[in-house]
Amino acid sequence: MKTKQEIQLELLQEIDQICSQNNLKYIFAGISALNAYLNHTIKKDNRIVSLAMTQGDIDRLCEIVEKENRKDRYIEGIFNNPNYLPLYVTYGNENTAEFHMIARNKNKHHGINIRIYPIRKTVALDGKRIVGYTPRLSKEKKVREFMNKTIENKKFWFVKGGLKAVNGAYELAGGSKRYYNKLKNNTFIDKWEDIQNYSRVAFINKGIEANIQKEIGRLVFDGLSLCVPKDIDTYFSEIYGEDFKERKIRPKGQNMRVILDTEVSYKEIMGEVGDLIKEAKATREEVMWGRLKAYNEKIAIDNVWKLVKMTDRQIFLRDMFKDKTDELLKYDLNNEMELEELYEELSPAIGSLRRYSKIGMTFSIDPKTDDLIERVLIKRGDKKLVDEIKRIEKKEYFVE
Repeated sequence: MKTKQEIQLELLQEIDQICSQNNLKYIFAGISALNAYLNHTIKKDNRIVSLAMTQGDIDRLCEIVEKENRKDRYIEGIFNNPNYLPLYVTYGNENTAEFHMIARNKNKHHGINIRIYPIRKTVALDGKRIVGYTPRLSKEKKVREFMNKTIENKKFWFVKGGLKAVNGAYELAGGSKRYYNKLKNNTFIDKWEDIQNYSRVAFINKGIEANIQKEIGRLVFDGLSLCVPKDIDTYFSEIYGEDFKERKIRPKGQNMRVILDTEVSYKEIMGEVGDLIKEAKATREEVMWGRLKAYNEKIAIDNVWKLVKMTDRQIFLRDMFKDKTDELLKYDLNNEMELEELYEELSPAIGSLRRYSKIGMTFSIDPKTDDLIERVLIKRGDKKLVDEIKRIEKKEYFVE
C-alpha cells in the first residue's frame, strides 16, 4: 500500500515531466522543499507539498492536463473552478482521499495532491510597491467566498437560497470574469522571463528577490530531482532567515479532521460516510449561528452601555456650559489668540463629540453651545468633524 508521501512524489515527478516536455518553469517551494534540502526526504511527513509557477505557465499546465484527460488525475484551482477561488491550483490523484470533514469550500476533488502557487509581482524595478488586491478586490474576494459557502443545516436553507440568488446575479453580470481579469493584471506574471521585470516577487505569502530565480538548478531527494533556484542557500535564507540550516523540522502528524485512505477514492468514502459528514457540517453551522447570535447580542448590550455613558456625559456638559456659554460668545473668532482660548474652553465638549462620532453617536448640549462649537471647528479647519456630526444627527436610532 502506497503512503501519502509516495503518491505525492509520483505527482511531483509527473509535473516535472510535463513541464520539461512543454517548456514550463517551476520551483519547489514551501517547508517541504526546505525539508527535502536539509533532510534529503519528504517521507514520513504529513505536510502540504507545493510548487511555484508563473500564472501563465499554470494556465498552460491546466490546459495540458485537461487535454490528457486521465481518469485517475485531476487539476483544479483558482481559474478553472467557478465555485471557489483559492490562491493555488491542485494537481491530484482522483483515486485517493484527503478531505477535511469541516470543508469550507466547494472544491470538486479531494484526493491527495500537490499545490501549485502563482508567483506574484510585489515590487517594481524602481522600488515602487505593486498593489494586487485593491480595497475593492479585497472586499469582492470576501463576498465571493461568502456567496460560495455550502449550507447543510435545513434551518438555514433560507440563507442558502439567498446566496444562490445573489451569486447567480453576480455571474450573469460577468462578475467572475471581471474579477479574474483585474486580479490577473494587477498581481500575476505570465512568463518565467517576465519575473526579471520586477525587483521582488512572492508566493505562499513569502517574498524574495526576483534575481534569485534567474538561474535554476536541481534538488535531488527521495530518488527524485526537482527544480530550485541555483543559489539555493540564498533562496532559503530569504524565506526562512539566515539560520535556516539550524532549523529543526519535526515530522508533522496526521490532522485529526482529515479522512485519509490512499487505496479508496473520495467518492467511495463519501458514499459510506457522506451523511455523517453532512450531519457534522449541519451541527457546526448551528453552533456557529449560535455564536454569531450571542456576539450580536453582546454588541447590542455594549452599544446600550455606550449610549448610557454618552447621556451621562451630555448631562455633565450641559451643566458645565449652562452659565458659561454667554461669556464664551463674547470671544472674537477672528482673533487668533482668543480663538485658541475659546477652543480650550470648549475642548471637553469637542473631545467627547469627536470620541462618540467614531462609534456613530452624537449629542446636543444646547442650541447656542452647539452653534458656537460648530463655528469654532470650522474656523480651525475641522469641518470634517462638523460634517460627521451632522450626518450622525440624521439617524433615527443610535442603538437598535
